[in-house]
Amino acid sequence: MKCLHNLGIAIFLALMASSCNKDPKDPIGQLTMEKLQVPASFNWSTTLNARFSITALDNMNNPIIGAKFTILTDDPGNGGKPIVSGMTDAQGKYVVDYAVPAYYTKLYVATDYVGLPNLLPVDLTEGSFDLVIGGQQPVMNMKSVLDPRSVNTVYKYLGAYNSNGVPAYLMPVNDPITADFLADVNNTLPERVRLDVSHPNYFSDVYDHNVKLVETCDVWVTFVTEGAGYRNVLGFYTYPTGNPPATPSAIDSITIVFPNASMSGSGGGLNPGNKVYIGRYNANVTIGWVLIADGWNGSQVTEGRWKVYSDKHLNPAPTPALKQQTVLLYDPGREKLLLGMEDIRRTESGCDHDFNDAIFYVTANPIQAINLTGLPIVDYTGQDGDNDGVPDNFDDYPTDPTRAFNNYFFNQGSFGTLAFEDLWPFRGDYDFNDAVIDYNFNQVTNGLNQVVELQSTFILRAHGAYYHNGFGFELPVAPSQVTSITGTDVTNEFIIRNSNGTESNQNKAVIIAWDDAYRILPTSGNGIGVNTTPGIPFVVPDTMNVTVRFTQPIALNLLGVPPYNPFIFVDKQRGVEVHLPNKAPTTLADAQLLGTDHDNSIPAEGRYYKTQNNLPWAINIIERFAYPNEKVEVLQAHLKFAEWAQSGGSLSSDWFRELSGYRNSTKIYTPQN
Repeated sequence: MKCLHNLGIAIFLALMASSCNKDPKDPIGQLTMEKLQVPASFNWSTTLNARFSITALDNMNNPIIGAKFTILTDDPGNGGKPIVSGMTDAQGKYVVDYAVPAYYTKLYVATDYVGLPNLLPVDLTEGSFDLVIGGQQPVMNMKSVLDPRSVNTVYKYLGAYNSNGVPAYLMPVNDPITADFLADVNNTLPERVRLDVSHPNYFSDVYDHNVKLVETCDVWVTFVTEGAGYRNVLGFYTYPTGNPPATPSAIDSITIVFPNASMSGSGGGLNPGNKVYIGRYNANVTIGWVLIADGWNGSQVTEGRWKVYSDKHLNPAPTPALKQQTVLLYDPGREKLLLGMEDIRRTESGCDHDFNDAIFYVTANPIQAINLTGLPIVDYTGQDGDNDGVPDNFDDYPTDPTRAFNNYFFNQGSFGTLAFEDLWPFRGDYDFNDAVIDYNFNQVTNGLNQVVELQSTFILRAHGAYYHNGFGFELPVAPSQVTSITGTDVTNEFIIRNSNGTESNQNKAVIIAWDDAYRILPTSGNGIGVNTTPGIPFVVPDTMNVTVRFTQPIALNLLGVPPYNPFIFVDKQRGVEVHLPNKAPTTLADAQLLGTDHDNSIPAEGRYYKTQNNLPWAINIIERFAYPNEKVEVLQAHLKFAEWAQSGGSLSSDWFRELSGYRNSTKIYTPQN
């Protein structure tokens, strides 16, 4: 049987060589693919291998455990899309081995973890970054300060401040803002979660969110964090207990605590743990709080956009339920009063009602001097509906205990493209449109950043080929590690599969997505293949969703980087596989074809699917590929391709983008109906 099988392949290849009408053209004086001088080490990759490393620390340099981070392509305000997400481990680290477009110089790191900067740009070094967020910060040394009395007489001040609004009267030692405390802050005031929904008891009329003193004491206010777009101002006012001001104008005076309650790197200069002594007060005094929204103008305190008060009757709102803008919560374990404020009026559409736009805590000596009976308690447990160890507001799958985070390649909602030549081991015409396959992968991980499910999306956009080619991909795991595969389109008997959906007789897990391109993308009846020849009616491609589920969670870094090891097999000849450069064939490939005809594979050296002059049969483009018309070499359509190839990828690494001077649009396929 093996002899007959090999004879069949030999006849097939002979017919391929003799009857092919796609030999490369070589116009006189024109640079062609065959004339390229390509370094032998070049693997034709449009990506760089990358390591994303994030370390989260509290202000005592202790690790913050369980902080979720998302790495994005850009600022979300500029259309940035999520790439990968995960949580920090026991060392406060989140590390991912991935890949980025070779032309990228910057990514963004986002977190909803209250107490950490919510968005940071990070520069890439050879595609990677190593970022430390948080950590111990010294109290700022005030070299130059402003006397507020010389620029503003509307408010009272505790002292001078610098040009960034940082008080000159900070205590000499910062308070520790521990990782455990931040975890409780996140449980209590989770980002992007309506507090009146997650903790409705905090809005009961039985609670008063002011500091009521029952004996003489000293009072301090400590800055914890902020998550506001505004540069807010924190102040306080006092009045005899039981006799609150009836209107804002009835307040005797407002004293400024933090002229600019914004963090370093976020429009201000405060660091977590910055502490201010606000004075000594007698019994029967109530301290109320006021936040002047966007009240810092870059040099001084102003009236801002509006003020929000802890005495909720002072806040204008059509309904009593929306008057509360502040919560004051008692933390009995630490003897602190957590102060959370919503800086946008709750009647405004831009308000998210999470009460963590500015967070402080209040301490007193002695703590018993504060009437604590009228205060709600902080939340030490948080909300985790599926009990997977990931808080609901961090969890992409809050009702599924097995799944927690999405990890896209390359990012959510976008596609890369695999482009193949199918005449291997003979060279093709280098239009790279014999199979044009868009892909997006989502590696779904659990709370330990381990992959439990692989969601892949494929779109066969074109096949400029006579042959009925199939497509699959190989994962770097054993077939037994797969539980099930759904969404494939395989009907031919020459594809034999195990009960779990993987291909039989393979050393690694191989998923055959389809076995016949013509069934996936039928021809319109004219031209070569489908969607490659101008003037021929366009056939709208279908989208295929293939899901692979694993028997046991697999470390994200062990599963590797999509698209893994993709390949086509030619015209139902299962042994004739075409892979990306230097990607090894699967177990079922006919190894006797390696190194024959135009192929210069040398398995002992890890060299596969390259010609003698290092040309490939397939390329992986990290972004959606505008592929050439039929019989047009890729370098004629993409004018920077040759420079990229001959430089070994060091020049024009973005050759595939739609930029000025990058394309000859007349040679790129455009759908026509």
